[in-house]
Amino acid sequence: MTTQMIEPRMELEQNLHMYRQMAKIRAFEEQVNELYKSAKMPGLAHLYVGEEAVAVGVCEALRRDDFITSTHRGHGHCLAKGASVNRMFAELLGKESGYCRGKGGSMHIADPETGNLGANAIVGGSAGIATGAALSRRCGAATRSPCASSATARSARGCSTKR
Repeated sequence: MTTQMIEPRMELEQNLHMYRQMAKIRAFEEQVNELYKSAKMPGLAHLYVGEEAVAVGVCEALRRDDFITSTHRGHGHCLAKGASVNRMFAELLGKESGYCRGKGGSMHIADPETGNLGANAIVGGSAGIATGAALSRRCGAATRSPCASSATARSARGCSTKR
């Protein structure tokens, strides 16, 4: 087995990219917490603080066109997969310009354009969504691979189908 050498500059840039992604998620979550505490945000907020590396690490291993599902702590997954910070805030604030027209709130954000099949507040609820996506891929109806996060979002499951 041979290993491919990674040019040090490329590795540094990839590491910096991942660090910036984690910092963006942390800053987003801190702002969400402030909005929630000041009662400027309707509904609840289940923060992803301290879990940023999970979302970034998993999403970096995926292709842009792969699917993900998420949990009730899905902000980090959404952002790591490429969601817009502005549309995320719009969704959390109940604005029409949000991903689900302001109706999904913190726990039900979905973004089909980035392959995000949605967050689910039911423990283990995203497993069925990912299974359905994997089945549609296997049957030829989709070309993307699904990836489902675990019930607590503290660790992530690998892709459900072989490439």
